[in-house]
Amino acid sequence: MRTLACILLLASAAMAADEPGFVSLFDGKTLNGWTLVGRVGSGYVVENGTIACPNDSGGNLFTEKEYGNFVFRFEFLMDPAANNGIGIRAPLAGDTAYRGMEIQILDDQHEAYRAKIRPEQYHGSVYGVIPARTGFLKPAGQWNSEEIKADGRRITVTLNGVIILDNDLGIVREPQVLKEHPGLLRTQGHIGFLGHHSHILFRNIRVKPL
Repeated sequence: MRTLACILLLASAAMAADEPGFVSLFDGKTLNGWTLVGRVGSGYVVENGTIACPNDSGGNLFTEKEYGNFVFRFEFLMDPAANNGIGIRAPLAGDTAYRGMEIQILDDQHEAYRAKIRPEQYHGSVYGVIPARTGFLKPAGQWNSEEIKADGRRITVTLNGVIILDNDLGIVREPQVLKEHPGLLRTQGHIGFLGHHSHILFRNIRVKPL
């Protein structure tokens, strides 16, 4: 176990070194630099050099630092039917999907969701607001790579090398949506993992402020 964790840590450090301007947010051993809010069960734990949300746990694991404009890169592996999210420009209090913004992480092709969710709830969407393109998520049990770029009002999500969302938040003009999602107007906040009682792993977590 310790050898595997060391290998993953070295791989993460090498990846960050190959990406000028990026800073690793996870040391592979501890949750230093992170704050857990609304813990359910064990919340988040370090598991073989990854950050893991166990299937009976949840809560929001936020960076201690705040970010405004940035590029956030990470890899994730989901169990079948897994549900999580990436909070961006988020406050520590309140529902991140509304008080900040949530980029959906979801095994959206699982039968539990496929015929039940709205377009803006598919993986990579700005949750409840802007739908992402579908069909580029690897099956549960395989590692996916993702990049989220927040540059002013423009949000871009790239999944496994494919841009699945690239929109200006200004396209959202419906009064009811804007009322429900005041976080769309935030310019800075925390980045976080938003647990929903399903098992998911994260690794190679790094950020580049813009």
